[in-house]
Amino acid sequence: MYIFEEIVKNDNDIFDSWLKRKNINKWLGGIDDWYKYFEYVNSTPDYFLIKALFDNKIIGAITLEIIEETGNISFMVNPDEQNKGHGRKILSLFLRQINQIIKRDIKCINAYIEPNNIASKRCFESCGFKYMGLDDEDMEEYIYNL
Repeated sequence: MYIFEEIVKNDNDIFDSWLKRKNINKWLGGIDDWYKYFEYVNSTPDYFLIKALFDNKIIGAITLEIIEETGNISFMVNPDEQNKGHGRKILSLFLRQINQIIKRDIKCINAYIEPNNIASKRCFESCGFKYMGLDDEDMEEYIYNL
């Protein structure tokens, strides 16, 4: 069973170690220092850092930035647990529970994915995100209406 909780300071070493792994960092290259990122996100009321637990083990992390009634989402799965279906299950469950988890009412969610990140694109598409085209930074934009 998956459970969602807010990421707390004691979790930082786990996520920092994931970010240092090449197969994670190449897709989340904008986060160079997890500790600084955590402090920034926690100082901003429109950002949410959520961990996904499976059998009491941290299995994934979701970042959600709210702009008006839209959420911009990214997430990562524990590198040792990838290719086991966790990403799809985490994202699908999160989408069903999002307004209860973040206690905000949003209308849609955007995901911006590197064009060559095939696994991420498949995951988001399988959860109902629709491809919208390339954005200004040549990222593939996907949208999910709640």
